[in-house]
Amino acid sequence: MKTFLKYFITLLGGFALGILSIALVFGVLISGFSSKIGDSATEELTEASILTMTLEGDIAERSTSNPISELLSASGNAESPIGLNDIINGLRKAEKDVNVKGIYLDCGSYAGGMATAEEIRNAILQFRKTGKPVTAYSGLYSELGYYIASACDKVICNPRGMLEIDGISSKFVMYKGLFDKLGVDFQVFRVGRFKSAVEPFTQTTMSEENRQQVTQYIKSLYEYQMGNIAMSRKLSKDTVWNIAMQGKAQRPADAKALGLIDALNYESDARNEAARACKLDSEKAKWFAFAKYAKDADPYPYSENKIAVIYAVGDILPGKQNPDEQIGSTSFIKTLHKAQNDPTIKAIVIRINSPGGSAYASDEMAHEIIACKKVKPVMISFGDVSASGGYYMGCVGDSIFALPNTITGSIGVFALLPNTQQLFGEKLGLNYETVELGELSAGWRPDRPLGEKERAVMQTMINEIYNDFLNTVAEGRNMSKSNVAALAEGRVYSAIDAKELHLIDDFGGINRAILAAARKSKITEYRVVSYPEQEDWLSQLLNKEEMAKTQWAMAAKASGLPIETIKEAEKIQHLVGPQYLLPWSVKMH
Repeated sequence: MKTFLKYFITLLGGFALGILSIALVFGVLISGFSSKIGDSATEELTEASILTMTLEGDIAERSTSNPISELLSASGNAESPIGLNDIINGLRKAEKDVNVKGIYLDCGSYAGGMATAEEIRNAILQFRKTGKPVTAYSGLYSELGYYIASACDKVICNPRGMLEIDGISSKFVMYKGLFDKLGVDFQVFRVGRFKSAVEPFTQTTMSEENRQQVTQYIKSLYEYQMGNIAMSRKLSKDTVWNIAMQGKAQRPADAKALGLIDALNYESDARNEAARACKLDSEKAKWFAFAKYAKDADPYPYSENKIAVIYAVGDILPGKQNPDEQIGSTSFIKTLHKAQNDPTIKAIVIRINSPGGSAYASDEMAHEIIACKKVKPVMISFGDVSASGGYYMGCVGDSIFALPNTITGSIGVFALLPNTQQLFGEKLGLNYETVELGELSAGWRPDRPLGEKERAVMQTMINEIYNDFLNTVAEGRNMSKSNVAALAEGRVYSAIDAKELHLIDDFGGINRAILAAARKSKITEYRVVSYPEQEDWLSQLLNKEEMAKTQWAMAAKASGLPIETIKEAEKIQHLVGPQYLLPWSVKMH
């Protein structure tokens, strides 16, 4: 009995301690959510102010919140992440706000996409037309961070800082060596000499065709970028190009001497400069966080007429997916039908930022876009990357708009099947026995490669899917199939080249597509609504995808690996069936 009581009391104490721990956790949750809810509304200015804008890391297409991550960092003073939608709308709001006297920008740590940087940069240039100054300051300017800053009235750098104006490179992670050690190789089926998404699994180095196309499109992208910097800094394009190619401006003093920055100062002095430019006293001026000011900003007046912007972001997969991370065909089609059947929505803009994915899912969505186009106008807006499956679903819209430094094209298809015979049979000692009725009944087996007849069937299917891709582009873009075939084969293009090839219609960001949608639907007054609707904080808290984001971050921190590498490795499980997909792990620097 004494032993029983001892264990019972221990158990009871443990239970009480668990209850207390849960109570403490919920206390933190409630406290954190209270602070978040208090900060969630758009804040208005009541006096002359300078907006302080910080752009760091990646920038999502639209502002989202991962409540778990936010709560884990609730004790800090970091600003909530802000999406491109709120940045653009916030700047438009600030243009007309008499209490906004200027902007103080820190974009040195920007690590987002090239087209996103372009869209932000264009919005800053538009804001400056009001006569309100924008002052940029940072201790270290990334390549694209400086590109954004070059649009400002004044660019200031810490005298002990650094500038990464040193050319452009594209980095690929090759996985073949890893899988060789595991005893796994891949059987490849593809169409297109330049369809290089399979190379990381089959080669340890890039093919000459892939190196050729990457060189072509990164040169096109960088020439455009250097040209804009030259224009903003009143330098010749050749001068800026040579500075970058020879890495002459990495030291702030050299960058100032070469005319790329205006001053070398510490942050307190830079803030004084910004205040003086706004004709305000630095100590008395009100400094207000742009992220709070711009949150949920809506520059459109109320109207019964609506234009729907449907966001399609991430890899393309069948079924239902988290719309802020992946494009699920079922989820997307449901959203599209909702906008299509709403009589108050007069036109639709589909914002695509995707390297592609499942061929089947891409075709499903393209089919529904074609049907929707018969009911109301459907404009397409490309983000940083809209290629392969992303291009497939977009090419059927009424018109396609992209920024000049968008990456697009990649009209090709592939399929990968792992051969784990060495891993399972020789290393793990597993033996598979199969009873088969029919020559092809066994299909893919983990213990052996496909036979010759099975490979022939698979390649025939890939050829047919590629032929469908060519036909879809030809019909969607009103081109001959032979012309599409000539520029296809998986080749990747910058939007600058894509426009010349008639793969897109015109240059412009999301607002350009919205304006085109309004004109085609013949409306002058409208407001913009975004789809799919974002979940409330409780639904997000219970969402397994939000949990996955936190798990990725924790895994990256524990392993020391970049979070992008963790995500890329996780994608392998989704390579099921034929794929319209860009090369993996492509990073621009």
